[in-house]
Amino acid sequence: MGPVAEKHNMERAMEKIKIGVVSFTDPRAVEGIDDINRQNIEYQEKLVGYLNRKGFKCYQPLKKRCVDSREASGEAIKKFRNEDVDLMVFGCWKWTDPMLAVDISRRVDVPLALVGADDETSTPLGCIAAVGAALWEIAPNENALNHARIIGDYDEVAAWARAAGALSKLKKQSMLLWGGSYCLKMSHLEDDPSMLKSFLIGDILIEDQYFLIDGAESILQKPARVKKFIKWMQKSGTEISFDGKRARPEVLDKQVALYLAARDRLEQVSGENIKGISLRCQPALSEKYGITGCLIPAFMPFGEDAEGPREVIPATCEGDIKGLLTSMLLCNMTGGTPPGFGDIRHIKINGKMMLIVSNCGGASVYYSCPGGCTGDVMSGVYLRPQCQGAAGCAVGYAGPAFGVTTLSRLIRRDGEYIMQYAVGESVGVDQELVGRLGWGDTWPVSLFDIDFDLKRFTRMMGSNHYSFVPGDYSGELEYFCSITGIQMENLAG
Repeated sequence: MGPVAEKHNMERAMEKIKIGVVSFTDPRAVEGIDDINRQNIEYQEKLVGYLNRKGFKCYQPLKKRCVDSREASGEAIKKFRNEDVDLMVFGCWKWTDPMLAVDISRRVDVPLALVGADDETSTPLGCIAAVGAALWEIAPNENALNHARIIGDYDEVAAWARAAGALSKLKKQSMLLWGGSYCLKMSHLEDDPSMLKSFLIGDILIEDQYFLIDGAESILQKPARVKKFIKWMQKSGTEISFDGKRARPEVLDKQVALYLAARDRLEQVSGENIKGISLRCQPALSEKYGITGCLIPAFMPFGEDAEGPREVIPATCEGDIKGLLTSMLLCNMTGGTPPGFGDIRHIKINGKMMLIVSNCGGASVYYSCPGGCTGDVMSGVYLRPQCQGAAGCAVGYAGPAFGVTTLSRLIRRDGEYIMQYAVGESVGVDQELVGRLGWGDTWPVSLFDIDFDLKRFTRMMGSNHYSFVPGDYSGELEYFCSITGIQMENLAG
């Protein structure tokens, strides 16, 4: 549960997750009830202050009051609905009537955590047990049934909130697949859209890549935007290498125009709330149109381009639905950090097996220099000849070390969804190592030291594509899987 990595200085912050917070109290006129309520509010304000500092937006509908009646719970329900909270935290510091909590959870169907204080003057065990048991017994909805229970550990509350908030956002978001799925007959890139929309994502949209081609051709008619983009890369220190074959100036112009057309298309359909895209690319673009679409997965998940600040949009290749779901989830979970994505391969360094994530010609340029300014990022990027397709430049870099990393991937095995993950350390890549790769030596390369056994890992792999972000988010993934009923599987042995 590491902190979110430092963000790119031009990256747009994501909308904060809204958490509705109320505390419950004994509705009876017990001895010392005024002092009990005062202490309950102190606990609540301490928790709210902590969560606000962690980047959440907390909403307290009853201000300095505790829920002690159906009237009070009704007021909280009305205000939670009006505020459209993403999550709820119920302060279960001391005894209450459990039905007061059940009433709210029944009518505000969002992820829920019951929280108590690890304080000998407080009595959270009994309260959480009674409220939680009532939620299980009545089971008014899935969120009530799958509620979290946490005593004293506010870091754990924040981890739960990141996971539950990421899911809440995902259910309101759409992904767009340009060209559809099932590229190169890879069945694991497909999925059941209706099933996924029932519990994970708002919508899965598909449209032909012709929308991008048509837009690119229009942009090329007046190429000022294309020239500006290339000049921006050169001014930022990006290496651009042509070979007179696959990589030529007119080819790069076409690739840039295709990327700009993709950005334009997202603006045209902005009402769909698209927060993730995938490009099929092969073979319609890479062979028939004549270029690979590598600038799209390179610059969509980044906070800036030649035209200024941009929203970070997670991107995958080849119509990979589960890979894109994973990347969108990680982006939500980290508050907007661009997710890394790519194909996996292994390499031995000083006798130790390590894992490489290197996409087929383009991956978020953020990982050229994670957390760096635009100049630092772009000066580490190089455009060199692609090794596949009719023509194109790959957008490559040798990724630096940036600390602890979480690698993950949603897979399906025999119809059951599983979240595979591993936590390891990023390792710096140099050109000597890149030169050892042979095939794909112009691609973006990130390297990870993960404690895995090659034989076991080989047996478990659910895809050739995995996503990653800086930090340890294994705790958040565990909460996400608990809420959704998805199994977890640790790839590290």
